[in-house]
Amino acid sequence: MAALARFKDAFKPATAFYTGTGATQLVPDVFPVAINGRPYMIDTAANSFTRQYDARVRDSVDQSSEPGEGALNPQGLWRRSQSSWHYGAGQQYSDTADAEAYRFYSSKGVDPWTKGRLSLLRDTTKVYTTTGTNLYAVTADGRLYGTDGQNVKYTTDFVTVTTVTGTAASALYSITSDGYNVFYSYANGDIDQTNASTGASSAYITGIEAGVLAYVRGRLMVAGQGTDKRKIWNITTPAQSSANNPTALYTHPNTNWTWVGFAAGQTHIYAAGYAGNTSIIYKTQVKADGTALDIPTAAAELPLGEIVRSIYGYLGYIILGTDTGFRFCSTDTDGNLTVGPLVETGAAVGAMAGIGKYVYFSWSNFDSTSTGIGRMDISVFISPNQPAYATDLMATAQGTVQSIHEFQNDVLFTVSGVGVFQPHATNLVASGYLRSGIYRWGVPDPKIVAKLDLRALPLDGSVTLAISNDGADFHEFTAWTASDQKEATVEGLEDKAFEAEIKVTLERNSTNSALGPILTRWMARAFVASLRSQIFTVPLLMHHKLQIGGREYWQDVNNEMRLLRDLVDTPKVIVYQENEETFPVVIENVQWQALNRSSAQANWDWEGTAIVVMRSIR
Repeated sequence: MAALARFKDAFKPATAFYTGTGATQLVPDVFPVAINGRPYMIDTAANSFTRQYDARVRDSVDQSSEPGEGALNPQGLWRRSQSSWHYGAGQQYSDTADAEAYRFYSSKGVDPWTKGRLSLLRDTTKVYTTTGTNLYAVTADGRLYGTDGQNVKYTTDFVTVTTVTGTAASALYSITSDGYNVFYSYANGDIDQTNASTGASSAYITGIEAGVLAYVRGRLMVAGQGTDKRKIWNITTPAQSSANNPTALYTHPNTNWTWVGFAAGQTHIYAAGYAGNTSIIYKTQVKADGTALDIPTAAAELPLGEIVRSIYGYLGYIILGTDTGFRFCSTDTDGNLTVGPLVETGAAVGAMAGIGKYVYFSWSNFDSTSTGIGRMDISVFISPNQPAYATDLMATAQGTVQSIHEFQNDVLFTVSGVGVFQPHATNLVASGYLRSGIYRWGVPDPKIVAKLDLRALPLDGSVTLAISNDGADFHEFTAWTASDQKEATVEGLEDKAFEAEIKVTLERNSTNSALGPILTRWMARAFVASLRSQIFTVPLLMHHKLQIGGREYWQDVNNEMRLLRDLVDTPKVIVYQENEETFPVVIENVQWQALNRSSAQANWDWEGTAIVVMRSIR
């Protein structure tokens, strides 16, 4: 009789986590499988020796009152889409828990403000050309006034541009208007005026070094320059000579202080300035008797290192332009400002203008080919004191946008050293794009974006989809150009990615520049290619004596069952060997099927089959 081979103890000591805790060389030459270094025979008669993968996604139930994407079969392609963009730009990650459904990352040349539609903006046309670098504009009684070098000019149509006579031989510094009278300061510090009934200039203030002007809440506010740069004035009576100089309302105690502008709030007038890396906004109010203004006091302060460059008031709100963007502010009952988050544009915001529900702001040198303006919608707030915003009109030029103004129901802007631009009467921009922001489909696993869908009003022009996987360059698909079609589908990429960003490019009609596509939805459908565990169901033959290859092997069935149950009660990663393969696994269940009592034992010592269920760790 052959000697009994014993395997009562583990064959190898434990190894590192996720590599298992043991293996044996008896597999596969003697035994077909081993668990945690202990070899076993398979009970083939049990018909339960299986291996399969767990489900890719669990079943789900949509409990919402109205069906939506959550009601679709989760086993299919997972959807991410946008059907409106009116919450504006600035959202880098588009499907995180705090993401807004109608926001996107960035754009150029497209109008997102009509709910449910994305279309091309109008192109711009240069209506005035100059090399002047001090291009500031205001309107007064149907005339548009602008500064250019040492000249003040006005027009009603840009066909005829008239130069105001009698201006000083000094570069213009700033300009403002009360709606009829126009006031302007010079580099030499004087202030002159004209009005909409004349084409001549006359002296208004001399003897001070006036700089920035602003007409707010019925008062002409003046900030100094040069030796007077710390001073601000509230001018109510013109001085015709230096002997009758106005008295400064306030002189800042910091000798390095510079004022940048004024703005009207609901109850206060605000003045913004800075020294070094400190920016403070001051408030003042008309005295009870209406004769003068109170001494200014601080209403808000920007974070250290953030420099204020402009201030603008509109419909009771205050907006601050900084070196890198803008901040939207609300006021309390005492006139103090609640400063909103910084909206970064990457360039100094030095000009703003409110028209209707929008406030336009300078977006100088947006990219290497264009400079222009952005637009914020103050009827839509993403969070407290953060309105929706996006890029707007752009000129194919480079230069600082110095002034923005409404003129004849349109917005125009000036570019230093280039000229004045306004929307073209009919033509749309040749093309514009929108970047969606990054989508992760709610899971960190890799996925394959298999299909991309577009929907539009009957197509006029073309729409091109592109995708960026894991931050790579955008891969552009073939343009959708089928005239009058409403839907199109694009085959995606086969590459796996953890995250993806969508870009849509709209191009106008090739034969009619006034027509272009109106996109109403894009959708990306992805297959989540997550790593999946294998489920092993292994029926182990648990007999005291095993006849294998002409040799007898002995098992301590009670001990083997105890060891297996311990791996369920105290889970850990072990090695499962099957033929020549090994897998790191955890044991999820052990089912014992006792068949008969061992005749060699005096007590009730059962033999049978242990069905072990294991899950691979991947």
